[in-house]
Amino acid sequence: MNVFKYLTGSMDNWVHIIGIAGVTTSGVAAMFRQLGWKVTGSDKGFYPPVSTFLAEQEIEVMPGFKPERLTVDGRHPDLVVFQGTKGSSNKEYTEALRLGLTVKTYPAVLQEYVINPARSIVVAGTYGKTTTTAAVAAILSHAGNNPGWMFGGLSTDGTLPVMQGGKQSYSVVEGDEYLISTDDRRSKFLLYSPVYLVLTAMQWDHPDLFPTKESYLDAFTGLISQVPAEGLIVANAADIHIVEAVKNAACRVVFYAADHTTAHAKPDWILMRGSKPLPSFVRDTDSPEIIPYERKLIGEFNEENLLAAGALAYELGIRKERIQEAISKFSGIRRRLEVRFENEHTVIIDDFGSSPPKARGALHAVRTDYPDAYIAAVFEPNTGNRVAASLSEYKDAFADADAVYFPRFTRLPKSDTIHMDESELAEA
Repeated sequence: MNVFKYLTGSMDNWVHIIGIAGVTTSGVAAMFRQLGWKVTGSDKGFYPPVSTFLAEQEIEVMPGFKPERLTVDGRHPDLVVFQGTKGSSNKEYTEALRLGLTVKTYPAVLQEYVINPARSIVVAGTYGKTTTTAAVAAILSHAGNNPGWMFGGLSTDGTLPVMQGGKQSYSVVEGDEYLISTDDRRSKFLLYSPVYLVLTAMQWDHPDLFPTKESYLDAFTGLISQVPAEGLIVANAADIHIVEAVKNAACRVVFYAADHTTAHAKPDWILMRGSKPLPSFVRDTDSPEIIPYERKLIGEFNEENLLAAGALAYELGIRKERIQEAISKFSGIRRRLEVRFENEHTVIIDDFGSSPPKARGALHAVRTDYPDAYIAAVFEPNTGNRVAASLSEYKDAFADADAVYFPRFTRLPKSDTIHMDESELAEA
């Protein structure tokens, strides 16, 4: 059972993070730093924007992995946080075990120190979860709830990606379906005890972990089964897999849809883009509500994310004025349809869409906002989408682009799995 532990500390407390250069692990590091702990970390390489973020947080980082780092003047870390995909043969990890230190994966740290199991909100889905999670956190914060949160990205306004909230407050975390560690291949989100669950999309991803679509969907079915009868699921009605999956939910289900004509279930919340003077979130139930809003984010896709966040917040009892105010100020997440450069002829947009479903959604969002533009996409897939099993998912992934370029792919460590390079993917 997950029991929320309220963190306190001082520089007498020391946490060392193995694999600190990840977006979430760097966020965990910043949380401990904000709470007054001594924080050190190691990784094989440090690159912007995470390296810049760690420097801004004044966190000591060290390249490579050396077991002697875990002993300084006869003292050892009080806690070692292990980025689970680094491999159980990591030299610092094995040294921590040899010394008998407390070692936890970062999902276990979130489970113990960020998630309030009595008021846990989890946002899960193939895509859209990072921005939606950050938007929920922004709304709850603006409403004075003092939530805890974790979203897997760096914000554009400097908000830390991981924070511990108040003892009686909501927690909202991004629920990642990928594995906890190489030794624990369960989905991370199964540790997060949702009372309130937002489901943004369920489109087969990570074929290296989920070899079939059914195995991928089964992970979400397991998550849905965790939501108690008194809980709530806010579900995207435009995704047929979500609509089917929540039929057996024990709790109340509220559906939302950016376009009601493509919904597979009657949406309780819809997006009215053409309403005047502002677009609106509309609650289409026996107790209707209209929430006009302004947004800083580009893309139809982000409007859908904001709709999900606004619907959840309203169902939790947040006043619509607070929702409106928070969304109008919310500037989003770096590398999530982030405009990096713009002049009268060219717009450069950076997005973390490293799988076919994510690329498809991002490109459709860009096409919606720039219907007449020539769109050239530069795409490098994540590791799991460089295997042959993922090829079927590339169908129409780039339909909204006029040209697609594959750069030289990042070299991968040797393994028994055969991965495609950029030429092989282009020819496929």
